[in-house]
Amino acid sequence: MLALHVIAGPDAGARHVLPDTEPQLVGRSTEALGSTDPTVSRRHAELTPSQGRWFLRDLASAHGSFVNGQRAEGRVELRAGDELRFGGTLMRVTDAGGPGDPPPAESDPERLRAIGETVATISHGIRNVLQGLRTGADAVELALRRGDVEMARQGWPIVARNLDRVSWLVMNMLAFSKDRPLEIAEAQLEDVVGEAVELMRATAERRRVRLAFEREEGLPPAPIDANAVHQCVLNLLANAVEAAPERSGAVRVRCTLVPGAGTFAVEVEDDGPGIPREIRPRLFEPFASTKGLRGTGLGLTVARKLVERHGGRIEHRDRAPRGTVMRIELPADRGDPDAERTRGPVAGNAPDVTWDAPG
Repeated sequence: MLALHVIAGPDAGARHVLPDTEPQLVGRSTEALGSTDPTVSRRHAELTPSQGRWFLRDLASAHGSFVNGQRAEGRVELRAGDELRFGGTLMRVTDAGGPGDPPPAESDPERLRAIGETVATISHGIRNVLQGLRTGADAVELALRRGDVEMARQGWPIVARNLDRVSWLVMNMLAFSKDRPLEIAEAQLEDVVGEAVELMRATAERRRVRLAFEREEGLPPAPIDANAVHQCVLNLLANAVEAAPERSGAVRVRCTLVPGAGTFAVEVEDDGPGIPREIRPRLFEPFASTKGLRGTGLGLTVARKLVERHGGRIEHRDRAPRGTVMRIELPADRGDPDAERTRGPVAGNAPDVTWDAPG
């Protein structure tokens, strides 16, 4: 098994173990190995395993991929000791279990214990979702055997609800377990929030919870990672719809620009029982769920992580006479360059490539 050590560039010190059977991307895209180097393209190069060997192929990147100082043309086999350059980032290929490599982090007893607790909690959540799916599927199967359409209608919402839960669980597990660089671009925040609201509407209707979206017209574009913000809002909405009383509850979503503060605000308000006082100090910690058997406690942890990586903040407050308000604040101006462009490598630290080009 091979590994990549970042030995120069903004991410120096990072280490990526290459799994034996899973292709990897190098770049700033969310599906690639994490890179914060602005001279690296979003999808810079592809690393592909084949019969125990690894091959590199440049993906028409802005500044090219280099193996031991030579520009990669076509498919290039990698070996331990090779040095790879992508923009201003230099990596060394090593044997993941070779001499001189640090022992794998998984051998640390504290880490092993934490991994065990995490797996146990996640497995418990998955088991509950599967039980819900089994219950709904059994009801639908019985209805089909009897030709009873009304019974099928009653069973299907159970299946749909648990499909939603497993989808949210997988997304949050991915966001919780691995940092990905944000893909910041100007976007209409109210449209991103609106998409999350519409995605949650079917769940709200199944619970007969009223879901209202109040959007401020004429908002300027926001510098955000639209996918990350969408996931944050979806997590807050899922909690709010679950908390609101079934058949009579209401959830309200607001999206505004805070005058004079230079921030956008998104509020998700429910009329549920509120957050118990004993939970509040641990509200954003992993697995501190208020849902009992119905939750894994990752939703708010992931939401805070993604909001804070935007330079924003997330907070909660009680709603009178009952309920909770969750509020996200995001900066209206991050002060960073256009993140959609790949910038030229620093002179003297990379091959002599100086043009600006889309990543």
